[in-house]
Amino acid sequence: MKRFIFLLIFVASLLSTSAQTTKQIEIGADEIVTLWDNSTAKYSNQMEKDEKVISGRKFYNTSSADLYIFHPDKKNDTGVSIVIYPGGSYRYVGFSTHFINWCKANGITAAMLKYRVPNFGHNQATLEDATGAVEYMRANAERLNIDPTKVGVAGCSAGGHLAAWVSNAMADDRKPAFAMLFCGSMLRDEYYVTMSANMNLMGKDVTPAEAKQLTLTNLVTKNTPPTLILLCHDDNVVRPFSSTKYYAALKRHGVPASMHIYPSGGHSWWSNRKWQYREQWLNAVSDWLKIQTQPKEK
Repeated sequence: MKRFIFLLIFVASLLSTSAQTTKQIEIGADEIVTLWDNSTAKYSNQMEKDEKVISGRKFYNTSSADLYIFHPDKKNDTGVSIVIYPGGSYRYVGFSTHFINWCKANGITAAMLKYRVPNFGHNQATLEDATGAVEYMRANAERLNIDPTKVGVAGCSAGGHLAAWVSNAMADDRKPAFAMLFCGSMLRDEYYVTMSANMNLMGKDVTPAEAKQLTLTNLVTKNTPPTLILLCHDDNVVRPFSSTKYYAALKRHGVPASMHIYPSGGHSWWSNRKWQYREQWLNAVSDWLKIQTQPKEK
């Protein structure tokens, strides 16, 4: 009898982790692909709450990985694609379509990922989603009309950390073609200002030594992909030295890198249509991408 009760409890626990309600939103994506959820992925973020959407575009309690894919017009399709990781302090995933619209207008396929947040330390699930999105785009390159050798990554804030993490964590022959980091939080050690985000990423009892393990300046190698870094001098959420120290690490290892620091704009400039440097940063992205994606000389 006790064994029967134990089995019932065990089955109920399995159902509770796989029957969570997940959410999708309508933002004009050409297709939405579910990569996996906690019941089908290799790793789980152990999220027990149902997903919810706040303010129309902020996902909380994420327990599935969904890829929102946006295609450019065929007449100006360049074959370049970018997997975009939104920010949200690793507590939520906040969607924005401003950069996506620019990508479409410039012949780039954009794929924005709703990833599983680390949920206080279960960060292998987050990394699994982020790398899985890159692999999905490559595996489906023909159907998506993209060049599998021109799949890059981009991210803002916590998403910038995730894009840099993917750049360094994937095997050398599987790394993204390039990375673009918008005010990314690449430092997680004592220099990082928002410790609550550290707890979201690495657990409530995270130590400085553990934080250094995901401080990405320590992971850069000569095989880290070419990287563009954009930030503002007056960012008081993710301090500028998070980007400048990462840039220094890239240069120390001989990685092609470029960095632009704008005088003002704070932290959320990439989604601000009225930002005074909006034209400059988009032109910087355009010019840099042309260099990174042009045919290599034989």
